[in-house]
Amino acid sequence: MSELSRRQASRSVFSEQEPQQVGKDGLSRTWITRGGNMAVCVSEVEAGAVLTWQNNPEEHMLIIPPRGAAMEVETGGESILAEPDSLTILPPSSGRLIARNAGRIARIFSKAATNVMALAINNDVYADGAPELAPVDLWPEPIGGFRIRHYPLAQYFDPEGDRIQPRCFRSTNMMVNLFGHFFTRRGTTELSPHWHDDFEQASLCLDGAWIHHIRYNWGADLSAWIPDDHSVTPTPSVVVIPARAIHTSRDVGADGPESSLYDIFCPPRMDFASKPGFVLNEDDYPLPAQGRDGEPKTGGTLLSWQKSG
Repeated sequence: MSELSRRQASRSVFSEQEPQQVGKDGLSRTWITRGGNMAVCVSEVEAGAVLTWQNNPEEHMLIIPPRGAAMEVETGGESILAEPDSLTILPPSSGRLIARNAGRIARIFSKAATNVMALAINNDVYADGAPELAPVDLWPEPIGGFRIRHYPLAQYFDPEGDRIQPRCFRSTNMMVNLFGHFFTRRGTTELSPHWHDDFEQASLCLDGAWIHHIRYNWGADLSAWIPDDHSVTPTPSVVVIPARAIHTSRDVGADGPESSLYDIFCPPRMDFASKPGFVLNEDDYPLPAQGRDGEPKTGGTLLSWQKSG
């Protein structure tokens, strides 16, 4: 990490904001926060709410948390019912979602969805185009071509297993790590501060209270130093952690209540994708022939599951 961070983290706490989009039917409210390469859209919907998209040139993702709203998905000539506690990857297309019941959902779009990116509450933060980020190269098309790909998540969680259970999935243009929900708090001797040289991380938290510890690397000019951030972030919320900033996250409070953490990367991370068995849908999406240059893009103190190889 030899260069300074170009920007500070973007932090969206939805209870402190007006939604960036309200459905014409009045049955949905959506909060949109962007990074350089992706936008995170969290919607509160009522039964019958309809969410649409037009001519999206790339895949996007639908995350429904365990107590979220079941959604009818119609796109690309297909339709499915996406129930709570699931991930659905949607093909390049137009389409719509119809809520079966009230609840919360999250969608992740790439920067190819320019209309979504423009609505983000922090769109002006990226007026410079985020030149510190690596170029976005689409990875190979999925086996069998583009279509709806639906993954119920409960099958990937062991209630008797480790506290931290990563559940990583990817598409041609993004990657999500949907950690199994937590019911005990992370110890203060078990943190993993690290940084990403040339990509951002969006951390979406829908339950609990979180501290996203962030430290910006120092330059020679003391007056330009940015103080460390150890503030508590309520949920639901999303924090976009910039490239080069040292960071680690922990949920705070008493054991017992549920907390959730979903990490989002765009484009996919080669270090995660090249670790056999780590990406749970790796059989659906082939790897690129080779990485850009083979150099590691993450540094710092990492947990064992984060290490490639």
